[in-house]
Formats: sequence, C-alpha cells, structure tokens
Amino acid sequence: MSSKSSPSRRLIARLSALALTAAVALGTTLVASPATAAPLVFAGLGDSYASGVGAGDYIGSDDCYRSSHAYPKQVADAYGEYLYFNACSGAKVQDVIDNQIGNISIAEHITIGVGGNDAGFSRVLGACAGTDTALCLSQVEAANTFIRDELPARLDTLYTKVGERTTYADVAVVGNPRLFNGTTCAGTLAITPEEQEALNGTADLLATTTKGVAADHGYRFVDPRDAFASHAICSADPWLLGWTGSQLESFHPNVAGQNAYTDLLL
Repeated sequence: MSSKSSPSRRLIARLSALALTAAVALGTTLVASPATAAPLVFAGLGDSYASGVGAGDYIGSDDCYRSSHAYPKQVADAYGEYLYFNACSGAKVQDVIDNQIGNISIAEHITIGVGGNDAGFSRVLGACAGTDTALCLSQVEAANTFIRDELPARLDTLYTKVGERTTYADVAVVGNPRLFNGTTCAGTLAITPEEQEALNGTADLLATTTKGVAADHGYRFVDPRDAFASHAICSADPWLLGWTGSQLESFHPNVAGQNAYTDLLL
C-alpha cells in the first residue's frame, strides 16, 4: 500500500488529530498507533474477519470483538498511523455503509473485508455441521446463488460510497481463505470431505466475485487463499480455528492467521 505526499494530503494528515474526537461521536473504536509528528490515519472496515474474532485480546466492551491482534491494528502500528478500527463482528455490507465509513475521509489507508455474512456463510456452516449432506449442499447452492446474483450490487454500492468519501486513500479489499483441506478432525465436527469441497468452492466464488467488483473501482484485492493453503483447519499448523465450542470464534483466523493477513497487506 503506497504512501502519498502532496501538500494538500500532508495538510489533511496534520488535521487528522483534530478528527480523533469525532470517532467517539461516530461510535467507532479508535486505537492510537505510535505517535509521529503528523500522524496519518488508517481505517479498518469490515466484519469479524477484519475485527479479529478468534484472535483474542479484544479491545473495548462492545459486541464488535475487535482484537489487538487483528490485521488493521497490526498494519496501522507498522505504518505508525492512527487507527479508526471500525470493523465489527457480524457486519454485513449495509452495516459497513451505515456505521463504518462516516469518518474515513481523512484516512490514508483503508482496508475493507466484508461479504461473507451477506451470503449467510455461518448459517451454511451450521447446516453442514450436521449429518444431512443434502441440506448442506442445498444451503451451499443458495449461498452461491446469492454471491453471483446479489452480492456484486451490494459491494458496488459500498465501494462507490467509499470512493465518494475519499479521493486519495489507498484502498485494499481483503478476501477470505478456504477453511478446509479435505481431512476431518474434532474441529470440523461432522463436515465431510465432500461438504468441505463444496464450502471451499463457495469461498472461491466469494473471492472471485469480490475481486471483480473491487477491480471495477480500481481497488486492489488481497487474496489470502494461497497463503492459507497449508494452514487450513485440521492441518499441522492451522491458521484457522475449527469448532471451539463457541459460535463466536469458531471458523475464524487465529493469531497466526491475523499475522498472515498482516504480512500480505504489508
């Protein structure tokens, strides 16, 4: 992600400190990264994968479950930028539009990771965790239909609104990895290799669909699938949690997974 240095942009960056109190009014969590003479601003938008659910050490007491290990926090720290940590567990595209983009006009860097909740991916995982393969595959196909037919318009609206609020930020759209590697263990519950393949196919469709809409807006797409390929649930070195006994954290990146996202972005 590149850095800009025109006089107008430097002026906006210097004014960023004045906007810090506005974050409180907007109901977002602001995390200060190491101070510099004229700190820039990083905005981390999205759902639970962006907020860091599964990585622990949650900041604040709300239901957004923003982790101190989440990639927006790590990348902002690496850049020495203030962080508007707006990502929130459970967010859908409309939630990002309604609740997360109000303070991004002064951001130098923005990451956006959202779309899986719109497609009902957690609901699909719940259906596949049972013993009814037909139900699982029907839910997978319903999610695929939504991703093909409805998600592009939602993402287009979001990316358009982001573009309207910032004309100079470097925006990266962040995707999701495949969860499974075709093997079973306690973490996969009753999800069979056949069902895992279908779920990975949905992850691929989500990635290619999101990447295409991002490209239409000139936004780069950060694709974690290759990086996570040897670190799926049940692997020797998993970067993803399987079933943990908690609906909140199951099937999310752990600390190592958030570190991997950070490496990809940096």
